[in-house]
Amino acid sequence: MKVYLNGTLVEEDDALLPVQERGVLFGDGVFETIRAYQGRPFRLERHLARLREGCQVLRLTGIPGDAELEEALASLYRENVGSGDAYVRITVTGGLFDGTRTLARSQPPNVFVVVTPFEGYPQEFYQRGLRVAISAARRNESSPLSRIKTTNYLDALFARQEARERGYDDAVFLNTAGFLAEGTTSNLFFVRRDRVCTPRVDCGILPGITREAVLELCAKLAMPTEEGFYTVDELLSASEAFLTMSTGEIVPVAEVDDRSLGPSCPGPVTRRLTDAYHELVSEELSL
Repeated sequence: MKVYLNGTLVEEDDALLPVQERGVLFGDGVFETIRAYQGRPFRLERHLARLREGCQVLRLTGIPGDAELEEALASLYRENVGSGDAYVRITVTGGLFDGTRTLARSQPPNVFVVVTPFEGYPQEFYQRGLRVAISAARRNESSPLSRIKTTNYLDALFARQEARERGYDDAVFLNTAGFLAEGTTSNLFFVRRDRVCTPRVDCGILPGITREAVLELCAKLAMPTEEGFYTVDELLSASEAFLTMSTGEIVPVAEVDDRSLGPSCPGPVTRRLTDAYHELVSEELSL
């Protein structure tokens, strides 16, 4: 398999980073994961814009232009996939550590891109819904890092591991104020009183690309929406819920802390939005 590293396509085994890399030492970096349908990345321009927004927050400069990254994705797709859907990851790290323990860097960033065949989530997740737990870990809504996709994902890994050890599929974070935030790698939606609800961005969530698309679809389908501050009790009283992410699209949630949501899973709103999302992808990518 080939990867893109700092402007060149190389074999994966030759794509090496120094042990003194800031991404390794400090988790200094940002990334994007994208789903490409038949080789066509969905909303690539929005992902690249969010990547650059994250770079601005971390003062990362010297990132390749969009055209170069798009060409890298296309070349890697031809090399590694050929046909079908693909998983794409673009990562920008802080570069070689020069002894400076701030965000000032004298060395250029390392930029690498991986494109592999998309394996997808187990179909049972979509058929029966996820069983999720409320994590003991909290999202820090006051941190500027909560709104960008940094390479330090230990909170998410810890929460998911904790959930798996308790017999759940995934976890949902609260923020430090006790309000619902997001999933470990996803945004949270639930349906309550005929409204599609999702936590506000200032609850400490990453503003997801799929989240944005779902809100657009709700407006198009005349589904009332609300972005707010919600408690666990409000989620537990929902008629249905789902998580959104670029790779997995829309994944229904069946249970939260052993409490079933609604009479069926996936619920009617989830099914309707899932169909509309697939139509949106096909329309925008001319599939």
